[in-house]
Amino acid sequence: METTGVRMLGQKDKNYKQMRIVIVGHVDHGKSSLIGRLLFDTDSLPPNKQEEIRTMSEKRGMDMEWSFVLDSFQAERDQAITIDTTQIWFSTDKRDYVIIDAPGHREFLKNMISGAAAAEAAILVVDANEGVREQTKRHAYLLHLLGLRQIVVAVNKMDLVNYDEARFKEVSDEVNAYLTSIGLEAKSIVPISARTGDNVAQKTQAMPWYKKGDVIEQLDSFEPLASLSDKPLRFPVQDVYRFDGQRTLVGRIE
Repeated sequence: METTGVRMLGQKDKNYKQMRIVIVGHVDHGKSSLIGRLLFDTDSLPPNKQEEIRTMSEKRGMDMEWSFVLDSFQAERDQAITIDTTQIWFSTDKRDYVIIDAPGHREFLKNMISGAAAAEAAILVVDANEGVREQTKRHAYLLHLLGLRQIVVAVNKMDLVNYDEARFKEVSDEVNAYLTSIGLEAKSIVPISARTGDNVAQKTQAMPWYKKGDVIEQLDSFEPLASLSDKPLRFPVQDVYRFDGQRTLVGRIE
């Protein structure tokens, strides 16, 4: 697992417990872009990293592409996908976070599991245009299996549907219906645009019909989980290798 060096944390009590959260959802629904925007809007992205992203985006003829914050490898940038889970730090006025970006491609599902297994809470990202898709359901179901119950849904790319309240309600109903069917309940569903920053770290004027808190407010309302040191051993398996007729399981003890 790659842990990036981006860390500009606020002055907190040294004993204050940080929170680990995972970003999940279907491929291209904007998970990595949301994390990039969270880092930028919380002043957790160093100026040199901002310039690197801007330069990389310009070379590809793109606007500021926030997903490049986490795409650590050149090959990933060129393919516009996230291959492995990536950890990065950011900070709000309330606490520090370790946020885990998990791949959305079906081929990288095991990577998503290893990332989500380490999390205390989750953001499920859903494209406002596409709604609930295959990996949306798979990821939500895995959150349920892993025991994650602190979940906020971010309906992303609202700018591409003209910030339409009716469309947001359609997607929200679709999400709620599926989560209910698997025994999950989202703490809240937030209409956002990771590209423009709407409702990510501050409320937007573009959606006056939305009265609840932005993504940061929802994260800060979550409670850190109690220590798991007295719980049964958990060993998420990352991969299985075969040598001389024997199998070797690779994973992490938690």
